[in-house]
Amino acid sequence: MEEEEFLEELRQMVLRRAATQHLVDTLAFVSEVAARLDEDPVFGEFTLAEHISQNSKKQQLRLHGFTELDESDGTISLVIGRWADEQKPNPLTTADVAQLRSWLENFASAALADKPIDQMHASGEAYALAETLRSRKADLSCIRLHIISNQSLSQRFRKEFRSHIADIPTETHIWDLQRLMAMYSSDREREMVEIDFADFESNGIPCIEASKTDGLESYLCVIDGNILADLFDRYGSRLLEGNVRSFLGMKGNVNKGIRKTIQDARHLFFAYNNGIAATALAVKFDASKGMNRITGISDLQIVNGGQTTASILRARKQDKLSLDGVAVPMKLTVVARGEAHDLIPKIAEYANTQNKVAIADFFANHPFHRKMEEISRRVLVPAKAGVRVQSKWFYERSRGQYQNERLYLSKARKDAFDLEFPSMQVINKTELAKYDSTLNERPYWAALGVQKNFIKFAGQFSPKGDKTEAEYWDEVSPRYGDAYYQRMAATAILWKAGEAMVSDGRGSWYKGDYRSQIVAYAWALVFHAMRVDRREPDLARVWDKQATDGSLDESFKRSAVLVQDALLILPAGSSNVGEWAKKEACWEKISGLKLDLGDAKENWSVGKEVDNARSRDGRQQGAQDDGITRQTEIVSLARAGYWQALSEWGQLGKHVFGSEMTLLQKASTPSRATKLAMDKDWKKLLDIKRRCEEEGFRGPTT
Repeated sequence: MEEEEFLEELRQMVLRRAATQHLVDTLAFVSEVAARLDEDPVFGEFTLAEHISQNSKKQQLRLHGFTELDESDGTISLVIGRWADEQKPNPLTTADVAQLRSWLENFASAALADKPIDQMHASGEAYALAETLRSRKADLSCIRLHIISNQSLSQRFRKEFRSHIADIPTETHIWDLQRLMAMYSSDREREMVEIDFADFESNGIPCIEASKTDGLESYLCVIDGNILADLFDRYGSRLLEGNVRSFLGMKGNVNKGIRKTIQDARHLFFAYNNGIAATALAVKFDASKGMNRITGISDLQIVNGGQTTASILRARKQDKLSLDGVAVPMKLTVVARGEAHDLIPKIAEYANTQNKVAIADFFANHPFHRKMEEISRRVLVPAKAGVRVQSKWFYERSRGQYQNERLYLSKARKDAFDLEFPSMQVINKTELAKYDSTLNERPYWAALGVQKNFIKFAGQFSPKGDKTEAEYWDEVSPRYGDAYYQRMAATAILWKAGEAMVSDGRGSWYKGDYRSQIVAYAWALVFHAMRVDRREPDLARVWDKQATDGSLDESFKRSAVLVQDALLILPAGSSNVGEWAKKEACWEKISGLKLDLGDAKENWSVGKEVDNARSRDGRQQGAQDDGITRQTEIVSLARAGYWQALSEWGQLGKHVFGSEMTLLQKASTPSRATKLAMDKDWKKLLDIKRRCEEEGFRGPTT
């Protein structure tokens, strides 16, 4: 794709986001790119926060958003965008970059001063960022300045990426048109870290090969404490495997033990510490001088030992302790590129024993997502009079999936795609989690931010008791069928309507900050008011109409006004609205407010009995659909030759026994597989498939 063509595609993405989220183009552009970058370790979870002011020297302070402080490595990001609504790419000059960077630097400098920034609303998101910068100054290791532009960097651009603000180092990251084009065109979720140990004045890491199989190589290594600290100092949480970074805290008793060992017995660190487990996509070796050493690593990710790594750097950097003589054991697994997406989260899961991690936390490939994706590709929106094409709600199981699927289509196919899946009808996995939390009256979860709320949501899929993940999913899967997806799409309709009504309230009742918290709490309060009267929101009606009406809109507006007023009255000891909204105590206070639902009570809710009957019907239909899906998969695998290949696998006798062998033979040809009519047989076959694949079997797929 040429730059000019991508520029137009990007322009359309921004216009769609501006329309759906009620944002001006520049903020829509920054939000669009941030949504693509939120899983990149150098970026993080984004909060939109527009700020424009001047300091006492008449210097401009500008900001379009930020990412929260990363507790693992002490980094925080400030973001500014430059949007040019133009037909052809124009250059982003050195002077342009210097100006944009200076605006962010001026904001950070003012925030790190001893008094609050003038002309800043004391309850806004930008004010909360300034408070974080000032109050956590001692914890900051680096301030990242992100400049996002749809222009291309000039070839004459002079790279000046590092500076200091109040003695805190900064990094400048420029996301220009060419870099954005590469990101949108790639399936990579982040930019790979390439490590050459010569850059750290090291001749490499001593290692021995532990095992080697198709697609996997494992090495036992010893890494010098100073080198590990240097790596983490330079790359920070970019070295932490994504899921580990999301939910493993960097605090705890382990830090005290590591500090004490480094202080009192550095020579015993190797003996006392369990070390780290890591993965990579490739390594370089040097076998000279009689010892095998790793001299370079591509895409190093620490999957266990994040606390150890961060604590070692802190001991040197903050406690001023020497790391001479500290040796850290490391297990390094090199994973083939084609296997990385599936295997690395699994390696991380099984490596984490000191910090117990629920399997639901490693949720990217959970069957829930695959099921939602499958439902979204076949369930039609109810027909409307005068509309010939029935559309669908598109579920994004992976980041950027919607744009990726349409990006390289011909114009005719792109037009057809847009009719089938309008841009207003897209739900990604973190949004679904937010809608679920709001519907279930947990707006304080939604206020945590997309990643933390997602982890809370994922907890409901964690196995109970002695059940395996597969057994527990089979048990709960019928709850998450077509009816559930329609409820989530209906909640999405309500959420988008709420955002529009809050934005339209600017200049009258809406004070201009915390829109997402207001929307979450206001809808939760509407649902709560209905349930107080033993009624449930009539989401089936919202789905059928694909819209709200005046009575429901009025109920929401009344709720939003109540919620905003309540959020802005902080309890003793709180100074930040955003943090207060994350607490269950905040919902306990707001849920006690009296809300007049007006006509919406009768128009948009149903009795408990009706809702229970709908839920039962939905579960029954979900169970039937699950059975059909299992049967279809069994037959499809038979047609592909999977079961026949498995029956001929040399290791089969170690993992499949007795009647399972007979069942496998029955499924080995399509004609015999179609005669299997019992759901228990389909489940057993899929369990055999899972077990054998975990032991290394790879067969033909559909």
